[in-house]
Amino acid sequence: MNGGVLHWSYRDFRQMPEELRTCSDQVQEVYLKENFIPSIPAWFCDEMCSLKFVCLAGNLITVVPEQISQLKHLESLNLSQNSIEVLPKSIGKLRNMYSLKMGENKLTRLPKEIGDLKNLETLELSKNRLTEIPIELADCSKLKDLILDDNYLLCRIPTKVFLMPQLNFVSAERCNLVLLPFMLNTSILEHVRVFNNYTLSHYPIILEKFMQPTYDVFTAVEPKRIPNNCYYQRVSCNAVTHNLIFPIELTNILDRRIFHPTPNSLVEMCLRKCNSTKLIDAVRLNNWLPLGLSRMLRNGPLAICGSVPCSKAVFGECFLGLVKR
Repeated sequence: MNGGVLHWSYRDFRQMPEELRTCSDQVQEVYLKENFIPSIPAWFCDEMCSLKFVCLAGNLITVVPEQISQLKHLESLNLSQNSIEVLPKSIGKLRNMYSLKMGENKLTRLPKEIGDLKNLETLELSKNRLTEIPIELADCSKLKDLILDDNYLLCRIPTKVFLMPQLNFVSAERCNLVLLPFMLNTSILEHVRVFNNYTLSHYPIILEKFMQPTYDVFTAVEPKRIPNNCYYQRVSCNAVTHNLIFPIELTNILDRRIFHPTPNSLVEMCLRKCNSTKLIDAVRLNNWLPLGLSRMLRNGPLAICGSVPCSKAVFGECFLGLVKR
């Protein structure tokens, strides 16, 4: 041991070494990478309460015990390359933790309590089996790096996550994302890698600056890979051979190739009016519309068809960011 740090990686341990108990009050960092440790015993959590850094990557761990919350000083936890299926709710009690690495496990979900990690800065969850990301993750106000690559069952990430105040890097390549967010924190977010998801039929214009040249060509949507879910709808366009996929909240789409003399709703009427109103006159909308709606209307048409051959303005009863095929 050197300065409270134990490097016991690659030593063929078949269980958590009991020798740790003899120096439990002195050890702050322990590295047990690439051993054959099958579990985290209760005594490790109860007696090693001074630990700040724990690396157990590349072992045979299947369960993270509820007692993990006893490591109240823990700042960094690396459990990558194990066989963990579930994180306990008590993980949210590790309030000092700034780095959690769980890549290459068998996680199918995250507990809502993950949002209690107010000091978390790095969350690495690549190569798992996640199907969704809890919206509570957005409560991790200091999160800077979010890595979700190769979760082949992951269909969407809540928009609220992309609006996190400190998020700088997010990557979700080779997942099964059906929709991308139409809003994000452009003042902080610098790196977005979400385009290698072949179930996408379009991407929002707000994400265009993050595109790389190799991303410009989208392949056709593979229908078999798109699950039947309640948060999206397929929208047909005569200009392409496949359907575009939009949020289910877009309840009504009007085809601008067909003239509709009578607006279907007050919102539709306002959208038409704003589209033909000069910006200086649009300010007057504040006098007779709710602030949120008038602010939205001043920007003119809210979307365009994702098909380049069509590219018509899309008007509906909810907002939708600009999209491009």
